[in-house]
Amino acid sequence: MTSSERDVAWWPPFSRADEGSSPDGPPVLVRGDGVWLEALDGRRLLDGVGALEAMAVGHGRQRLVDVAARQMSELAFLDVFRYTSLPALGLADKLIDIAPSGMDRVLFTPGGSEAVETALKLALQYHWVRGDHDRRLVICRNGAYHGVTFGAMNCDGGYYSTRNDVYLGSTRFGVVAEGPATGEGWGMGAPYAAGAQQFAEAIERVGPQNVAAVIVDPCATASGVAAAPPSDLVALRALCDQHGILLIADEVITGFCRTGTMFASQLADVTPDLMTVSKALSSGYMPIGATIVNERVTTAINDAEGRDAVFAHGHTYGGHPVACAVASENIAILEEERLDLAAAARGQYLRARLGELATHDTFVDARGIGMLNGLELLPGGDADAGRFGTAASACVWLRKRLRDIGLVTLTVHPGRVFLLAPPLIVSEAELDTLVEMLDQGLSDLEAAR
Repeated sequence: MTSSERDVAWWPPFSRADEGSSPDGPPVLVRGDGVWLEALDGRRLLDGVGALEAMAVGHGRQRLVDVAARQMSELAFLDVFRYTSLPALGLADKLIDIAPSGMDRVLFTPGGSEAVETALKLALQYHWVRGDHDRRLVICRNGAYHGVTFGAMNCDGGYYSTRNDVYLGSTRFGVVAEGPATGEGWGMGAPYAAGAQQFAEAIERVGPQNVAAVIVDPCATASGVAAAPPSDLVALRALCDQHGILLIADEVITGFCRTGTMFASQLADVTPDLMTVSKALSSGYMPIGATIVNERVTTAINDAEGRDAVFAHGHTYGGHPVACAVASENIAILEEERLDLAAAARGQYLRARLGELATHDTFVDARGIGMLNGLELLPGGDADAGRFGTAASACVWLRKRLRDIGLVTLTVHPGRVFLLAPPLIVSEAELDTLVEMLDQGLSDLEAAR
């Protein structure tokens, strides 16, 4: 079956409505094994982006399949608003056990965008019960992406592929800390992000008395994989404490060993006020997310009176028993196989190999933290795009060419940085194959410009 023969009812995310039936549209995948995927036509593809950064323990883990089947046969679902399950209770306790010190409660969600939505509402309620009714603004990083629900879209940092001008108009509570980032340790990712100094300037501009929270991906992944140094999160923590602002660490991408430690916040030894997780929480085997809450937030809301003491929020599929059971087993695999150490070692190896691509005139930089890496291309930006017109268009062409060669990847802000985040079980030999495919793709791009 070819793309043009498929049912055209499917509308792929972030695409034209007809892309699903286009001959150049997304291929149908039918099987996964380790770091490899198999398409309907029999082609094997190396999963260079870990199923959208979710896949940590590798495709085809029968252990997770068995856990899901067993839980589904015992208790498939329940009314999560009025009841709970043993898997949900166990996973919540485990998350508090492995999270930064001081985290106190867990609210489950169906995914990452909903976890961010939950954190934003908690931040607003925290200030409300303390009498700070004017604290309604949230400061986000230049180039950031925190999800597609309405609250999360408000915290979009001008991410290159979003269209929030359509959905939000001019009314929003998110304030962008404009880049470039300054300070030591940012490297060549600085132009695409903002650091603590830029957040301080944004807070001063709008007035700290009006700011409820600062939200950041600790590694600035969407912002050109800027690879923010741990010292930046330390400075942001101090800045928030100075002004009574809550710090939200969005660890949807960075959590669960991806950066060489369980959570990226732990690289800086920082405890956020709210932390959002999803993706590798279950390695994508089940949809699940969570908002992990600092005791200062739970205490403030618990100490309120009347309706203000109730967090009026929840999701039908939050704390789904099958998803929670799978997530707990996934965390057990991460710990047993020390995939935090694997991510640190393999990430260092991958960056060294990516540096060898500097022989290409399209190469700019290879940077990252753990198994979260960015390959920046086209040093002249649009001027280097040739017949493609823009750098982003050239990189779309390259992404599809790499798919034809056998590598799955994607681009992030500003459209010419490739995100490379394969499953944490990837071997050095498989990373060698990944780099060889990139080498071929870059040669093809240079010939096609």
